[in-house]
Amino acid sequence: MAEIAARAGVALSTVSYVLSGKRPVSEEMRARVLAAIDELDYRPHGPARALASGASHTIALFLPSPHWDLVPIQQTFVAGATEATSARDYGLLLSTSATDPETIVRLLSSGRADGAILMETLADDARVQTLQSAGLPFSLIGRTADTSGISYVDIDYGDAVRKSLEHLAELEHRRVALFNFPQDQLDAGYTSALIARDAFEEASAELGIHGIHLTCPHPAPEALDVATRLLASEPECTAAITTGWQFTGLLGALREAKLHVPSEFSVVSVIASQFAEMLTPALTGIEWPAFEAGRLAAEMLIEHLRDPSAPLRQTLVGGELVIRESTGPAPGSLTVLRRPGEHTNAVA
Repeated sequence: MAEIAARAGVALSTVSYVLSGKRPVSEEMRARVLAAIDELDYRPHGPARALASGASHTIALFLPSPHWDLVPIQQTFVAGATEATSARDYGLLLSTSATDPETIVRLLSSGRADGAILMETLADDARVQTLQSAGLPFSLIGRTADTSGISYVDIDYGDAVRKSLEHLAELEHRRVALFNFPQDQLDAGYTSALIARDAFEEASAELGIHGIHLTCPHPAPEALDVATRLLASEPECTAAITTGWQFTGLLGALREAKLHVPSEFSVVSVIASQFAEMLTPALTGIEWPAFEAGRLAAEMLIEHLRDPSAPLRQTLVGGELVIRESTGPAPGSLTVLRRPGEHTNAVA
């Protein structure tokens, strides 16, 4: 750094500020320092920087997924976080084990990571409480019931369920099922599952719809069993909303029952994957800016790491209902069908 400062004709502290980004530097000074770095072929040495600064320049992202069954939207969150960390010269350590709170604290306290991003949050999340008590920096992709003192980015599940149900109500469906997250996640207090259930029950009552709330695993075989039982026990049900990949099993059950989609049964997915257009029929669903959400979660954590006095940031991201081929008027109704591909406005 002393050689760089001498070559650029600046103070040693100026070189430090350019490299660390801790203080603003004029564009002229920055250009001189960067030119000197190129001339001397200087490259930062990660372990040495960590020893000197006491920081690892690494963020740990905890995504509990013990069976390595990451769904596309989770992968997109991670991709967004990776872009943000790379752009700011941070590494990203991804942990997919169901890590207990004390293990996370030990990892951060040991200096292996400077802060944590937590995913798959619970309404009463022990990881959040433990990190708060330890005074360690973190952000959430998701949220808890009490969000005071927490920076988070979350997708607005309640609005997504309501939009989906309103769309089906416009098509005159009066008996609609919600394929919610599995029962064990609901019992554990998984925030998205609780929000989806409550929004479905409230919107059903307001819209005069008979709502059928089901808990259902995401894999196709288990979802097919749940859907088959629904069709047998609720023959007047003409539409369903899925919170995830349960639509694969649901579409299979509808084929087995020889029910045509959408003329006899409509399907909406709150988490429509990038494969929605490839399905037959193409799936109506909510499209989320998941990449942007992952990026924001990493940015707000890095902002806090660089400036602990930075204000909290809490962002609720809305999704857009994209109407494709899997929804249509309820059997016997006279509703005019909106064109496939029509979008509704996203909620910010």
